[in-house]
Amino acid sequence: MTQALPLDHLVVNTRFETDAAAALFARLGFTLTPQGRHAMGSVNHLIVFDHDYLELIGLPTDGGALRQEILAQPGGIDGLVYKPESADAVHAGLVQRGFPVLPLHAFTRPLELDGKRYEASFRTVRFAAETFAAGRVYYCQHLTPELVWRPEWQGHANGVRGLSRLTVVSGQPAWDAQRHAEASFGEARPLGDDAWRVQGPAFSLDIVTPAAYLARYGELACQGYGRGSFFGAITLRAGDPAALRAHVAALGTQVRSVARDGGLAVSLTAYNTLLDFEYEQPA
Repeated sequence: MTQALPLDHLVVNTRFETDAAAALFARLGFTLTPQGRHAMGSVNHLIVFDHDYLELIGLPTDGGALRQEILAQPGGIDGLVYKPESADAVHAGLVQRGFPVLPLHAFTRPLELDGKRYEASFRTVRFAAETFAAGRVYYCQHLTPELVWRPEWQGHANGVRGLSRLTVVSGQPAWDAQRHAEASFGEARPLGDDAWRVQGPAFSLDIVTPAAYLARYGELACQGYGRGSFFGAITLRAGDPAALRAHVAALGTQVRSVARDGGLAVSLTAYNTLLDFEYEQPA
């Protein structure tokens, strides 16, 4: 089977609540980077792991420009981002496959490290709006990866080590699976009745029906806001179950959680985000 491109990161859209969301994730035991700001009109924090990261993205509240693609989306899990070796090659491949892709986009994000100012640089490939109903799917080539994957940001008190899966909820799972497989340069394989998987090197995309999603997560399920497809859950690898449970318990009613065999599902209701932690060692 042809593997999909490796994952670069997943995105949670916090809209105008980025500071509050960052505080909640920090109390959940994650190490966050200092807030960054994009020239396009968005702000962010990263939660960096060994090979991928989770991005909390939002909009500035100081009267600055507002990034329209973030403003246009509801809050919640909003982005699936692949890590290509060459943005040019991916762009050419997507055009060949008939996808409506936008011109290559290069941008920078300023940051300060040890009292010195740097510019993190990226080249991205993006689709025309609404190509994927579930949210934004794009590709990010890092020109300065050393400014993102830094040891001081990669350790987390809750023991979480990385991202392993994104669940896509779809009324047409077979069709969506094939579309996502083509976009990732991988293949889709059936997991059973109306469930599909697109497998990458260390990350999978699971496409399931709304009924299967609700059966798995029940009251923790995210809101789809009437869309035919949406990103329903982020699965993370948890290396220290006791530490994770302690951080979740300390949050009290700010989150809802359900212990499952081999893991813990946690709903961040205020941000329409479901984190499904899978234990890497016996609890």
